[in-house]
Amino acid sequence: MKIILASKSLRRQELLTKIGLNYEVVVSSSEEVVDPKLSPLDNCINISFEKAKEVKEKTKGDRIIISCDTIVVKDNKIYGKPKDKEEAFNMLKLLSNTYHDVYSCLTVIKVKDNKEEIFKEQGIGTVYIDSMTDMEINDWIEKGNPYDKAGGYAIQEEFGKYITETKGDFYSIVGIPLNKLYNLLKKIDF
Repeated sequence: MKIILASKSLRRQELLTKIGLNYEVVVSSSEEVVDPKLSPLDNCINISFEKAKEVKEKTKGDRIIISCDTIVVKDNKIYGKPKDKEEAFNMLKLLSNTYHDVYSCLTVIKVKDNKEEIFKEQGIGTVYIDSMTDMEINDWIEKGNPYDKAGGYAIQEEFGKYITETKGDFYSIVGIPLNKLYNLLKKIDF
């Protein structure tokens, strides 16, 4: 069965390749809308689902669509992808020398013989970023491209030198709950 990843994230693509999946990429154009009435986790779940649904509607045949949304949460506030240098700086300054949670919400839609099944999973990790100087934050922003990363950082890149501790699902922190995806794919007999 054809597998479609509804994400342009190179990190997610690398992880799917590492677990041996053959897939194609169809990027979702669904807007990531945060509903202030919902919890951060419910927003993450909804955004992931909307991405998968949008890609399902623009593809055909028997297929499995995989979508994921990752958010950083501190004090019940969502920190998504920073829009500019100032927002990236302020975000990283706030996350420096403190713990925060990272949610990766997974949606898998299986379409076979025009019948649809929807599966949702969540992975949660906690990250502690060491105290960072303004110079270190600016250096990361200048060479690290924080703009396509929730919270403005990527744990698996050079930024890892600022990570003191992680708890929970490491791959959710990277961008997809890999073990949950693998077990879900086994369960739905892809």
